[in-house]
Amino acid sequence: MKDEYDVIVIGGGSSGAGTARDCAMRGLKTILLERNDFGSGTAGACAGMISGGVKYLNEPEMVAMCTKEVVYLQKIAKHIVFRLPIITAILNEIDLKARTSGKTDYSKHTAERGASPIMLLSTEEARKIEPKLSDKILLAAYLDEMFIDPFRLCMLNALSAKNHGADVRNYTEVIDVIREGDRVKGVKVRDKKTGEIEEIYGKFVANCSGPWVGKISKMAGINQPLRLNKGSHVVFDRRITGTAVICRALDGRSAYLFPHFDTTILGTTAWDIFGNPDDAETSYDDVEYLISSMEVAVPSLREARVIRTFCGVRPMLPEWWISEDDATRNFVLVDHEERDGVKGYVSFEGGKLVIYRIMAEKMTDLICQKLGVEAEVRTHIEPLPGAEGEVDIELWAEEYNMPTHTVGRIASRHGSNTPEILKLTQENPEYKSTICRCESVTEAEIRYSLRTEFATNLGDLRRRVRLGMGPCQSTFCNFKALTVIADELNLSPEQAHKDAINFAQERWKGKCVLLRGDQVSEEELNQAIYASVANYDNLPGFWRED
Repeated sequence: MKDEYDVIVIGGGSSGAGTARDCAMRGLKTILLERNDFGSGTAGACAGMISGGVKYLNEPEMVAMCTKEVVYLQKIAKHIVFRLPIITAILNEIDLKARTSGKTDYSKHTAERGASPIMLLSTEEARKIEPKLSDKILLAAYLDEMFIDPFRLCMLNALSAKNHGADVRNYTEVIDVIREGDRVKGVKVRDKKTGEIEEIYGKFVANCSGPWVGKISKMAGINQPLRLNKGSHVVFDRRITGTAVICRALDGRSAYLFPHFDTTILGTTAWDIFGNPDDAETSYDDVEYLISSMEVAVPSLREARVIRTFCGVRPMLPEWWISEDDATRNFVLVDHEERDGVKGYVSFEGGKLVIYRIMAEKMTDLICQKLGVEAEVRTHIEPLPGAEGEVDIELWAEEYNMPTHTVGRIASRHGSNTPEILKLTQENPEYKSTICRCESVTEAEIRYSLRTEFATNLGDLRRRVRLGMGPCQSTFCNFKALTVIADELNLSPEQAHKDAINFAQERWKGKCVLLRGDQVSEEELNQAIYASVANYDNLPGFWRED
């Protein structure tokens, strides 16, 4: 059959990109398809915590699996993994019993991943470490957890898949599944940039589309319900606390406040939804629920400016009549030949970011078994791009005459590949210029990302290098970055303006529900700049359709 692949992987989140990488590394002819950009769905809508499993103590197998995967990620993605100290504020006697009951069991696993055991602190000890804590807390517990950049994790897995021979496409949407009799033969896709439609054939279609699994399976004539659960987050304009803070939310769940680069992320909700995952959005009540819950532990929280919200949809197993807290975060690998009598089609149900690699391993094992391919898994030992070598920020800063802080921020995203970016400034010293001051993004890094990391627009650069994710939320950097994009990709003025408008509208979606206090004035300034300076209000597609 023309251009037949061994595996067609649908979904460029962590599990999909991870599956494409594993398949390609084992010698399978693979293609990865993502309808938007890598990490733009559920994987990119989390706070990046790769937990060792404190929430899953009633699932020993899950705890062990999470712990093992954290250890692997610290090796294969070391440049985008970081440790964050956490103080759990205990608010009352009920909370005390709940928070301390699993202390010993969980501490048994922390040594395996090089983390601190859980330590109980008095109110005074806790406030000495984190002065922003309320003096009304009963007690506190200290621990630390590992975090990862989920956007770069997804992209790096896709890039690694490409480096191992896979075809990798973003902005390629599956619009139908090609099925003949009891066998899936391929997919029909639409290029979202050109509108071109084509058919792609393969021996196996791997549905790794997270909360959209059911939508894709329906195209194949398969009913596959999931329990969809929305998690909303709030982003503040500064690092409010020096440590992360976890406390009991108003409804008894947990809320967390995580310092994240130059901002702070507050999360998360867990509401079941029953519509299209694409329609999920953060509500004003979500914001108030989170702030009201956390300000009990951190009373000064409302003094910080809220700059953005974001939400994602968890693709949980279809378990009902139990609360979200009691539902498993484990996954099921579905062989649809065995379950539904449909050959050539496999999928995931459930799962979470920290276990994406083992999910991919299990799916690739199954596909290899069915294809009669014998090849060992290497995804747990072979580093992702940028994690192959060591990092020396001070040496590179001196060698390329760049600020240490700037080089450090580049290295936090690109690891041992940082010199490849800095070399661009030798022939073109103007590439040292800072495009995004909030996140220390240089022109060199943007050009590198456009050339080597599948980036084609402002939104992609946000996920690759954190462009526009700081306190000003791209008020100024988008104009400068757009000129670089237009130059690198030879865009027409119309194409560049369209990208600018799309980016502004996407950023607005994350701000419109939280306008209050100083943020109202900030947004008035933004709109004035867009309309008066950039003349966006006279461009087609902004404010109105022309």
